[in-house]
Amino acid sequence: MSRGPARPGSAAVEFPQDRLGEPVRIFDGRAAARRTWAWLALLCLAAAALIPAAVVYLHDRVWWVGVPALLLSMGYAAAAGWIAGRDRPRLRARVAVLHTAGLAVSGPGGGAYTWDELASVTVAGVPDGPGGRVRWRFTVVADDGSVLRLGDDIPDVRTLGVAVAQEVTARIVPHRLAAVKAGESVRIGPFAVDLDGVEKDGERLPWHAVHDVVIGNGMVTVHARPGRPDLATLASRMPDALAFTVLCHQVRDMAQDF
Repeated sequence: MSRGPARPGSAAVEFPQDRLGEPVRIFDGRAAARRTWAWLALLCLAAAALIPAAVVYLHDRVWWVGVPALLLSMGYAAAAGWIAGRDRPRLRARVAVLHTAGLAVSGPGGGAYTWDELASVTVAGVPDGPGGRVRWRFTVVADDGSVLRLGDDIPDVRTLGVAVAQEVTARIVPHRLAAVKAGESVRIGPFAVDLDGVEKDGERLPWHAVHDVVIGNGMVTVHARPGRPDLATLASRMPDALAFTVLCHQVRDMAQDF
């Protein structure tokens, strides 16, 4: 994976740069996939090689050799299972490339889109148990209805997904803000935003009662001032959560100026 400017031809597939502009950064899952498969192969071979020796020595009651060999084979097999569960290796690794004017992903479920062709982004962070690492998943929907899913088979997917969400947000918010200024009510997920306030499931907060709008701990929350209940929903079930928070801050600031 390159952390600086990408070099043309460094990804597995040539993407349409005439539409997407110059490549900015490559997120290459091939190297990580090769390492995972290599470790799995070594561990499985080691476990398989020790099993016959363990069986023979245990049969002959040579416990001081048979028992360690059996325990080692079990340990290698357990390590292989842990790596497979953690990294979820795939036969075909994917490569994502951020361009100045869009995004391209090679491999299964991939595609190439300009920023203007993307309609929404949904972000989900799923922890691997208590205290475990967070698996980030980004569901990107294009104007034509096609869906691009970005998961942990792509290295540093959180950085990639946040960059995509920021680009989509930068294009969504001006249109939604113009609609609000025109007196319309704009719906994003379960929330409705207008010049007077924000509403969810019949509960309404006027802008003077809104303290802040944030994304955190897997939730999108409209924090109310004391004396009023907050409005909240799961971030993983809300498309364009980032655009919603940006829009709310802009509309609230605009309403306070009047």
